[in-house]
Amino acid sequence: MPITPKADIAIVGAGIAGLSLATQIKQDNPSAAVTLVGPKDRRPQRISTWIDSTQSIPACIGSCIDNQWSTWGFRDSSGRIHPQRSATSSYTTIDGRRLKDHLEECAVVTAINRIDENCHSVVQTSTGYQLVCESQTLVSTQLVDTRPPAIPNSTIKQQFVGHTIRCTQPHQQSLPLLMDFSGSSISQDGLTFIYCLPLSDCDLLVEATTFSPTCHTEADYETCIEQWIETNLPAGITWKPIDTESGVLPMGPIRPIDHTLVRCGLAGGAARASTGYAWHGTQRQVAQLASQFSNNTSLSQAQAYSRKAQHMDALFLRVLRHQPQAIYHLFMAMAQHLSGDILAQFLCDEGGWRPCLRTIKAAPKWPFIRALWRS
Repeated sequence: MPITPKADIAIVGAGIAGLSLATQIKQDNPSAAVTLVGPKDRRPQRISTWIDSTQSIPACIGSCIDNQWSTWGFRDSSGRIHPQRSATSSYTTIDGRRLKDHLEECAVVTAINRIDENCHSVVQTSTGYQLVCESQTLVSTQLVDTRPPAIPNSTIKQQFVGHTIRCTQPHQQSLPLLMDFSGSSISQDGLTFIYCLPLSDCDLLVEATTFSPTCHTEADYETCIEQWIETNLPAGITWKPIDTESGVLPMGPIRPIDHTLVRCGLAGGAARASTGYAWHGTQRQVAQLASQFSNNTSLSQAQAYSRKAQHMDALFLRVLRHQPQAIYHLFMAMAQHLSGDILAQFLCDEGGWRPCLRTIKAAPKWPFIRALWRS
């Protein structure tokens, strides 16, 4: 098995986290020998999050944005919609597959050494790391692991199945619904809701999601989606699915492939435990690791979220595990009493203490007070 020339840094895993980190390091350090290891990820992937509309968006991300909204809504179990409006935070949906393709092109242009195969093992040596791949062995001074972690059975999970559908007539859904609790339930030990994005007049993403320690069959999610479509689309409209995405995201402890390695992305805790959103956490980790590399310091685990966010998320998960209905009431209180900007700042862990204090003020108190005393 041949050994390639030594890299300054190797990044294992070629999803969005790995591609983003490799690209950022190479852009900041054009002469660095950067190796990215992992099969190309061609799965459909939709990334939705809040982006500050007062800040510039990198061109590689901007070209992959499908839509942005300054207004979104939550629908309660009785069917009433609670809209929120934002002055500076745009709810943004990004075509993740297109972004991965773009970053793969950047890897070629910037001469990143791209190894399009699995890494079977990583061994730390006295001078760095040795990576055994399918057809070759690599050596590198530094290394970051972005491969997806395992999720323990005891960890609460965000499981989802989503269809992008194309309707023969306008679907008449103009407002993104971040959480719609009016549909049928899948989970008996957690929360079920529909997530809906109007991508165009005739294209609509409809996604069934659960927050639960239990994983359910995809058929349960399909039934939930079909019932929502039948209830909410105009009578007589026909549609067909044009894309499907499904997945399970950790809302709590994970099990990385190798806990001794520096990690980024889901493997590094980039998914916020209370939401499953990982975009901001991943981007923070990418920025911190790229800065460490540029400053010629040994790489160390980058933190995705502040300590206050971690403490609040731990409390959130205790309540979700024991009183899931209280979490429904929390989201409804946030929908009714927070501005769109405060909600976005809180969920993205931005804006300091102000969004946290506003959220605490809006939240139902007793479930969280009781959770403080529960292990």
